Formats: sequence, C-alpha cells, structure tokens
Amino acid sequence: MNSLDQAEASPPHFRVRSLAIMSSRTLRNPWWIAVFVGLLALLFRVFGVQRANDVFIDEVTYADLAREIADGKMPSILGNPFFLHPPASYALNALVIRVLGLEGHPMDLALQLRWVNTVLGALTVVVCFLLVRRLVGVGPAAVAAVIQASDPFVLRMDGRLMMETPAGLAVLSGWLLVLHLIDRKWDRTRLWLELSAGLVFGLAIVTKDMTAAFTVVPLVAATFWRRTVPLLTALRILVVSAVPYLIYLGVIGANGLLPQFIEQKSVGVLRMMGAVQMTGFNSVPGVNLTERLIDMAGRFGTSYLLLGLSILAGAVAVTSQVTSRRVIGLFSLFTGFVGIYSVFFGAAEEQFGYCVVLAALVSTPVALAMLVSWRPRLRRITTAAVAVVAVLSLGLGIQARSVVDDGLVRARDWMNAELPGSSKVGLTSVTGEFALMPHEGWEVLPSLQSLRNAGAEYVLTQGRPLSEGYGFAAPELLDWLEGNAQPVFIFTGPTSGETVIWKLDRTKLDAAVAGGTILPPINGGYR
Repeated sequence: MNSLDQAEASPPHFRVRSLAIMSSRTLRNPWWIAVFVGLLALLFRVFGVQRANDVFIDEVTYADLAREIADGKMPSILGNPFFLHPPASYALNALVIRVLGLEGHPMDLALQLRWVNTVLGALTVVVCFLLVRRLVGVGPAAVAAVIQASDPFVLRMDGRLMMETPAGLAVLSGWLLVLHLIDRKWDRTRLWLELSAGLVFGLAIVTKDMTAAFTVVPLVAATFWRRTVPLLTALRILVVSAVPYLIYLGVIGANGLLPQFIEQKSVGVLRMMGAVQMTGFNSVPGVNLTERLIDMAGRFGTSYLLLGLSILAGAVAVTSQVTSRRVIGLFSLFTGFVGIYSVFFGAAEEQFGYCVVLAALVSTPVALAMLVSWRPRLRRITTAAVAVVAVLSLGLGIQARSVVDDGLVRARDWMNAELPGSSKVGLTSVTGEFALMPHEGWEVLPSLQSLRNAGAEYVLTQGRPLSEGYGFAAPELLDWLEGNAQPVFIFTGPTSGETVIWKLDRTKLDAAVAGGTILPPINGGYR
C-alpha cells in the first residue's frame, strides 16, 4: 500500500496531518516550484505573443539579420556590415530559421521568432527563482519568480524579438553559477563552475556587449569590496568570458572588416554615453520623460517600482555578512547605476531597463530579508507590501497580455486586401519603412511635398511615434491630415496610439504645397 492509500485508510486526524506533511515536503522541494513558476511564465508569454505588442523597428531589423546569418552571410543592413551589436542572438534565431525552415517578409519572420524569446523568458524566471532561493529561501524565491513571470515590462521585452531576453538569461545564469562556486572549497568542481560562469558571461557579452557592465564590472568590484570574490577566481572567470568576443573579433578580422567594426562600435559607445543622441527619450526635444512615465504608470507601475529599487536594494545587500548576498548586491548596484545614467545622460531607451528589473528582482528579497532581521517588527508590513506588489503585478501582467496591440500588422493586411495593387501609399515612420517595405507602390513619403511629387493616394501614420518626434514626418503632418484627408482605416493601441490610413485629397494636397505648406520631415534624410 502506498503512502496515499495509507492516508486514506487512516483516521481523519492522521490523514490531515499526513497530507499536511506531504504538502509541506512538496513546497520544500524547489524543483516542483521551479516547474510551476516556469509554466506560469510560459503561459503569460504564450498568450497574445503575436498581438499583444505592436511591431517594433528593432524586431524587423533583427529578424532580417538572423535570416542573413541563416543564409551563410555576414549580418548587414542595406548592404553595409552591421556591427553595432554582437551577433549571438541573431545566430540563435538563424539556427531556429534553419531548423524550422522559417521564411517570409521580415515582419512575418519577426512575429514567428517571438516564440524563441517566449521560451527564453520563461527560463529566465526559473533562473531567478533558483538565484533567490539560494540567497534567502524558497518562499521569497517563489514570490520573486511570480512577479517576474507577470511583470508587464518584462513581458513587453520577452514578447518581442529583442536581444535583451537572451542576454538577460545569460547574465542571471552566470551569476547563479558564481553563487554556486563562491563558498565552495577549491576542487575540480569549483574550477569547472568558474569556467562555466566565465563562458556564460561571455555569451551574454557577445549577445549584447553592454552586459559587460552587469557582469565584468561587478565581478571586478567584488575583488575589492571586502574581498567578496577571490582575485584568482575573478581572473579565471574574466579570461574565459573574453573568449566568445575574441572569436567574434577574429571572424571580423579574417573578413577584413575591423575598420567598419571600430567605426560602428565607436558610435555605439558615444550613443551609450549620451555624447551622441540618436535614439531614446533624450534624443527628442520637447518630450518630457516624467510626463511619459506618469502616463504609462497604469501599465507599468510595478515595473517602475522595481527599476527604482535596484540601486537601493543593491546598496543594502552589499553590506551583508553573507558573501553571496554581497555579490548580488554589487550586481544590482552597478546595473542600477547604468539605468540611472542612461535616463539622465545616456541613450534612454526602454530596453536598457530590462536587466535593471532583473537585478532588482534578485536583490530586493535579500534587502527585505536583511531589513526584517534588523527590525523584526517590520515583518508583517513587509509581507503585506510584497503581497500587494505581487497581486498588482499579476493584474498588470494579465492586462498586458490581454490587450490587442497589432496595429501595423492589421494596417498592412487591410491595405493588401482593400486597396488596388497599383495604389501609391506614403509611409511616414522608420518602423513603417522596415516593416512594410519592399512593396510595390509603397515608399517613404514623410512630407506634403514628397507625397505630392510621388502622386501618393494614401498615407500611413502612427500617432504616438509621430507626435513625439520618433518618425520621419513632422508632428504637424498629423494635424494637416486630420483637417484635409479622409481616414479609411483606424486602429487604436497602447504602443502606437492611432494607426491610421488616410485617403488623400489631391486638390487640397496640391493647393497646400503650392501655397508653401510642405511640412518637411524632421529626420531620416528624406524630403
């Protein structure tokens, strides 16, 4: 008779006690909980994977780069080698393309490849659980994993074809390996853990080289801060972490492309430092970041809280007497510094916040555990606050995945179905350019003059990017179209606002240009 049969045949009080013991053992088994949070994370990411987030320009670009690698070519954009970011994420997606035989327009390919990040994002949640469990125990780890599984900002990144998801997975996995080796006596297993941690950190850097600030910098700092990490251990990890990038540089050098690499990487460093403002909130005059954050708080409120906690929680964790907690504190502290710098001085792109949220999720439980140990009376209020954040995160996560936000895809499908094949359509944004072209009769026409000269019959606009200065066309073009053109397709979504296809009135267009109203584009080199 098995244990369940014995419990059923026993007196009621014995059955209750036996089931309680079995439930307790189940909860203490971290692998069952790891599987649960992994499945929860996967469920959140699978639902609405192709419709919950409007297509982003980077997704289409990355899908095209992956296809080039799948075809055996060096990644390039418009015929020029692309070295702004390293190629690991593109290579992974290229492998998926080859294995599954994926094909189609870059936008369709990007939507298919979103499934890759769906899986990787779920794995990151499991790694987060294992990290926090090692630091403060199963209960806090489960709560942190549930919050990460449902966090609306993390879902937004994992729900798109962005390199931050595989990079974040590698960063957290590398730190998990460091925690496994940090208090272990010297033996062969420790050596293998050091080599593995270095390799995983190297994969993170060759996925997105900015992750060196989340891996290399904290590790070096850990050798100085209270000798948290032994110098030789850090050196071995760092040497191995450089290997993937050196291989990448070797391939570039063998193809005679080092000058192009240095040129593009120099621009990338200047962009990250903020010396050159090409993308992000800081690149657009007149866009108030504070107002935008307030406007988006209803969608990402808990995420903003985590972004703010990264430095604070890290600062608390680095004071711990426990070595592993100091390690994670340094990781969170430096990651938070990068996030703060990018907001105030650098290229304030939303994807920079991804690893900041991950760092906060593994360091905040440590900081709270230390706080409660110092002030036991705060246990109840801390528990209640964490429960509120978890519930809010679940609610915002469900909201984020339930929304329909695929305006660009719907606009393309409508034009293909409803407009004559010979129709001339003007595109006004960089996302429209990369996501919808090449297509016969469609081209970038971001001014009244270019629309008139090309004989355009329709024009496609996305309200939020254009009004905030992120498109080719000037924001004033929207005002002119509202008063002088007829909307024949409208879709409203949280990412792009109103995606509209306008039918142009040739008489009004000709009169406007003849009268000197040309509304020239604000960027992109178009007229």
